[in-house]
Amino acid sequence: MSTYPTISRRPSEGRAISEFFSLHGLPPDSVDTLTEVSRLRRRPRGRPLVLPVAKSAFFLVDGRVSELVQPGKVRLWRELMLFESVSSTALLPGTYSEERANPNPKNLTSGSTLSRCVFVEVPNTKLNSLVMTDPAIALMLARMAAKRHLLTERMYTASRATPAARVAAVLNYLAEPTRRNAIKPREDGVMVMTTTEELVASGPSQADLADALCLGRATVEKAIAELRQVKALRSFGPGERANRCYPIEDRDLLRQIAVGG
Repeated sequence: MSTYPTISRRPSEGRAISEFFSLHGLPPDSVDTLTEVSRLRRRPRGRPLVLPVAKSAFFLVDGRVSELVQPGKVRLWRELMLFESVSSTALLPGTYSEERANPNPKNLTSGSTLSRCVFVEVPNTKLNSLVMTDPAIALMLARMAAKRHLLTERMYTASRATPAARVAAVLNYLAEPTRRNAIKPREDGVMVMTTTEELVASGPSQADLADALCLGRATVEKAIAELRQVKALRSFGPGERANRCYPIEDRDLLRQIAVGG
């Protein structure tokens, strides 16, 4: 039986937290123990984001965020990334302190929400204790930290790749399935409204992409135009939302461009 107090919340929130941790291969006992000490936090789109990582770990379950890692340098993240401060444990390296040249003395992670966001929050004292006693949880955190490091190396470090390749890599990472309404003809020629599913990278503006990749805004705009010209990104139709939205037309091609093909 768990020795940690259960946090009061709605049953639906408990189920959502359990489903999130289950996706990472934790055994049921580990999921239950971690869920008992976690809670959901929601943030609306377009708001400043300040996370007190000295007190709690934050897992981005859904949404897109821009994280300020240094003055003038940001990182764009999507769901399943880990926001935490467990560098005091012997099992995990600090995933923030290694990346930050000028750590925030108040131990706050700052940035902004690029979409509606949902986080799972776990108090660091409880998470650190679980890391020391449950190897499955320690392994999950290590894998998340490794994934963050790998994505940082692939997308946000100095690179000789072309601007189009770098933009393609970030948009491919941010893309997820979504539904949109479209007017299409039936077999009899009558135009009807239908719902189609496609991949869309949404959330960041072209200025956000430029800041994350340390590129000029005109360079990012040109790279996106190139990706649309070769049909890796879909061009917009009349009346479609175009701001902070990048529909993927050919993901295989987008990936090929991202790796320099």
